[in-house]
Amino acid sequence: MINRSDRVQIWASQLWANDFPPVCAMTGRPAETWRKFKFSTPPDWAYALLALVCLGGLGVIAFAVVMALVAQRATGFLPLTKASSSTVTLATWIPSGLLIGGFVLWLLALVVALSTNDSTASAVAGWSVFLGLLFIIAGLIGRLVVKPLICPRAKVMEAAPGQNDRIVELRNVNAAFVMAVRQSQQARAAQFAQATRPPLMQQ
Repeated sequence: MINRSDRVQIWASQLWANDFPPVCAMTGRPAETWRKFKFSTPPDWAYALLALVCLGGLGVIAFAVVMALVAQRATGFLPLTKASSSTVTLATWIPSGLLIGGFVLWLLALVVALSTNDSTASAVAGWSVFLGLLFIIAGLIGRLVVKPLICPRAKVMEAAPGQNDRIVELRNVNAAFVMAVRQSQQARAAQFAQATRPPLMQQ
């Protein structure tokens, strides 16, 4: 078990079962709701496939498909306050909206450019391409930089041989949440040790 105050190791089954103390994972305050999270971790070797991105659009799609296929996954719920849940929603949907808006602007620029050769239309198409690029860059920054700094993250380990469950290392979570989870784990370990102790040792 690692000792960093913003990280704690749990089982994927624990995440799926909402098996946590009612402490907000983001603020450490009493939890008010549960929010579903989907975590995925591709193996280290998969990042070597970034070279596919150099092939253009098809390379990006191929890279995304391979990463999705080989990633270790864990899904479940974490306790949050309502304010924290709203923050996660904003950190998720604002970058997604910017990315979608950027591609819509590019599509608009293409339609306008193909429909007429008018100078005004060309200016509109040019500004649409420029604004679309800004939206996409902002969306990527929000998705890849801002969201990981705000929201809980996780590293999903590979299942050990002979086991169906896997370890999930929650990251970027509040120290009070980490402490509560570790105390719960220690209490359960003590109960299990007491229950499995031979009768003569229990006397």
